[in-house]
Amino acid sequence: MRRNQKKFFLLALLVCGKMLFDLSGCTNEDQVLDEYVPGGLNYSETELVSEFTTSPPSIDGVIESKWDDVTPLKTRVVVPDQLGPDKVPANFYGYGGKSYNVSLKSMFDNENIYMLLEWDDNTHSLDRETWYFEPAEKKWKQENRYPTFNSDGKLIREAFYEDKFAFLWNVNNSVAGWSTATCYKSCHTGLDAASGYSRHYTNGPDERIDMWHWKLVREGAFGTFDDQYQDNATPNGRKSDPKVAGTGYGDNKQSLNITGTTTAVSVPKYVIPGQKYYYWITQDQVSGGTAKLITAVDANGILSYDGGTIDPNTDVDFQRAGSRSGAKGIPSIVNSKVQGNEGDITAKWTHTGSGYILELQRKLNTGDADKVDINFADLSDQYFGIGLFENAALAHAIKTNLLLKFKK
Repeated sequence: MRRNQKKFFLLALLVCGKMLFDLSGCTNEDQVLDEYVPGGLNYSETELVSEFTTSPPSIDGVIESKWDDVTPLKTRVVVPDQLGPDKVPANFYGYGGKSYNVSLKSMFDNENIYMLLEWDDNTHSLDRETWYFEPAEKKWKQENRYPTFNSDGKLIREAFYEDKFAFLWNVNNSVAGWSTATCYKSCHTGLDAASGYSRHYTNGPDERIDMWHWKLVREGAFGTFDDQYQDNATPNGRKSDPKVAGTGYGDNKQSLNITGTTTAVSVPKYVIPGQKYYYWITQDQVSGGTAKLITAVDANGILSYDGGTIDPNTDVDFQRAGSRSGAKGIPSIVNSKVQGNEGDITAKWTHTGSGYILELQRKLNTGDADKVDINFADLSDQYFGIGLFENAALAHAIKTNLLLKFKK
């Protein structure tokens, strides 16, 4: 549909702001109509218009003036409430009702699509499942990725995770009913604890959803958006696109026997001795010898590595410091720049203190369109949904039924 100077109405928006995740499935309600006048309103609430450019933006997390003339999509995203079976603190518990302002802009050229994302978040969540030492038990543990509550449901410790942002797209129009529900076509709730309470998977073997998943700690340092997809595998249909073996991120974790025993315990795999407030270890630091392989742990939790030891009983910086991890908390992730199809999307970010600026670039056609990637090359309209994760593993604010249109 071409744009002109006449007033017209956009397609209906399914508002998710106060939508309740029930235990039988996802619901959406409160349909509203958004009126947008080209050259009139300075934004749309449902439509992302991608402008053609012969001078693409630099992907650096800094907003250039060339973005000024691009009409934004502005919306507010809300985390649905979910308690889970028998009010067990499930993966959305503690996040329900939180909401955020989001702005999206887009450009394209003959090869690529570019996007500028902005959203409010005054906490820069880097402390992801950090390793700490528990002196009372003489054990190394990881902070919980979920908020911790007491038996009365009172929050006693915030989650230790990272900030994330996601897009979902319909691959080759394979998902039935996508234009009326987008994300909710693959959303399944009411699952048991072993299945993760709520998961994404498609409803048929031929359905595929392209999932772009930006992860601050695991990929933010290397300028990529994790290119993933969803199929009908249950209970979790989320997969990553193929990558070059040995690239990307992995857990900084290993199992060692306590010295002189056959008792195995979990401990960090690598540490940067003396380092404070660091949130990932890179493969280059491992290869270059800055990060040391932990080779032994004794009954008191003392770690050994080539060239030294760490005694967390006397160095309290490895222990918890009130509501946060200690200064020498050890990162949970070892990472490198992902290579291959999983790294199809380039992304750079800035945290301003009050929110994020994130720019991304992706080929209109990655070459994987028949498998797991959406193909924008014909510049056809594409419905999509977004998810915003503030210090959350799975709980996310949601907006469905957004529409990408290429201005021809």
